[in-house]
Amino acid sequence: MSDRRGHITQKVRIGGVRTVYLSVDEEAVPHEVFLRIKGEGATAELVCLYDVVARLMSMALQAGIPLAEIAARLQGTRCAPAGPVAGDDRIKMCDGVMDYVGRHLLVWYGGREDLAHCPAEPTHNRQDPGVAF
Repeated sequence: MSDRRGHITQKVRIGGVRTVYLSVDEEAVPHEVFLRIKGEGATAELVCLYDVVARLMSMALQAGIPLAEIAARLQGTRCAPAGPVAGDDRIKMCDGVMDYVGRHLLVWYGGREDLAHCPAEPTHNRQDPGVAF
């Protein structure tokens, strides 16, 4: 991996109590994941554990384990807080932070439209309909 990389960060609020920042490198197939949490109950120990999970995910991705396999193991994990997701255009409910992370990766990077609560924005034709060729 290069020394300088871009990342996309998704900020969401889960269950109205926990803010999650999920950053993924700007690649078609991600190799690096960062995870930060804030809010009610986000102790230093819990923040550290989520950081370790993200590091292990990154190591697994860099070792060649498919993103879909990693994310599928996270998706469906139930823990508090759970419930409504605010801030993600495609995912509106989750069973907890790890469920959200798995869903996000599967929907946004794995093409799993069946896990999205809202359909993707349609791709608009860039050609101006008023211009004849």
